[in-house]
Order: sequence, then C-alpha cells, then structure tokens
Amino acid sequence: MDTAGGPHLLIPEEQLPHWRGIEGWRNHEDPEDQSDYARACRVTNWLGLIVCGDGSAVVLSGDVGDVAWYADDQDDRGFLVQWIGVDDEGLIDLALRMPQLRDGLCGSDAEWIQFETGTSGVMWLIDAADRGNDLRGNYLILALRPGRYLARAADCESPGLAIVVREIRWISQLTPL
Repeated sequence: MDTAGGPHLLIPEEQLPHWRGIEGWRNHEDPEDQSDYARACRVTNWLGLIVCGDGSAVVLSGDVGDVAWYADDQDDRGFLVQWIGVDDEGLIDLALRMPQLRDGLCGSDAEWIQFETGTSGVMWLIDAADRGNDLRGNYLILALRPGRYLARAADCESPGLAIVVREIRWISQLTPL
C-alpha cells in the first residue's frame, strides 16, 4: 500500500469516520494548522499516536515507501513492513526471522507506542491525506484481536534490503469504560 507522499495511518474502524485527512489543510509546518493531515505530518518518528474522535490513530512516518502487512497468526502479532529498498521480496521473510531484527525491535534505540483497537478489532491502514469516510486511494484492512497493542519499530538493512519494520503485538484485552 502506498501513499501520495505523506505518512500512513493505522486507525480503528470506529474512528475512521472522524478522520478528515487534508480537509482544512494549509501547511503542516505551521503549528496553528490543526487539520488531521497536518498533525499526522508533524510526526517525524516511525511511530506516533494522535487524537482522532474519541480515540487515537497510529501514524507511520519517517520514510517514504510502500507498506505491507505480514501476519503471524501464532503470536497475536504481525509486522507492517515498509519498503525503502528491496531487490527481492523473499529477503523480507528471511529478515523477519533474523535475530538481528528481534534485537533491533527490543533494543534501546527502538521506537515504541501502545495503542488500542476499537471493540471490533478492525484497523484500517490508509494514506493520512484521505478522508476516512471517503477513501479514494489504497488501503488495507487488518482484522486484529480487539485489545491493547504494543507497536515497536526498527530499521533492517542487509545486502539488497532496506526496510522499516513495525511489529504489532497484542498485550491485553480492552478495558471496559
């Protein structure tokens, strides 16, 4: 899944209608611009959390490149892999099993956040420029177990491969209101 150049957004289905994208956007470098797209563009790390409706959305920023979902059904986890430079897609599967990647995701330099899905567990990966109630570009739908998740990010480079990996791992059930 690609974007028009801005960040990707991982958003709970319940919050999707509240995401306004570029509506009202003027200039993301202007802190006075509080449009959804401007707020997402101001996230410069690989992971960021911003308010959306009565919940939040995860911003995937930092580098430009297509993102794909690699599920790991054995662990209540998966990987959002962002292509920076890939000579052969088969290298990605190998990289996801490398101890160096695991060390990078658990190391002190790894970025991390916690987020919650909505009660459905359905998360949408969209271009942050799109409006949630009028998606015109590419998007992916992730059917996750409802709950609280830990997202960790690290880069992975080897000959013929440069990717950013964001591990998404279930950590607990949703807490009742």
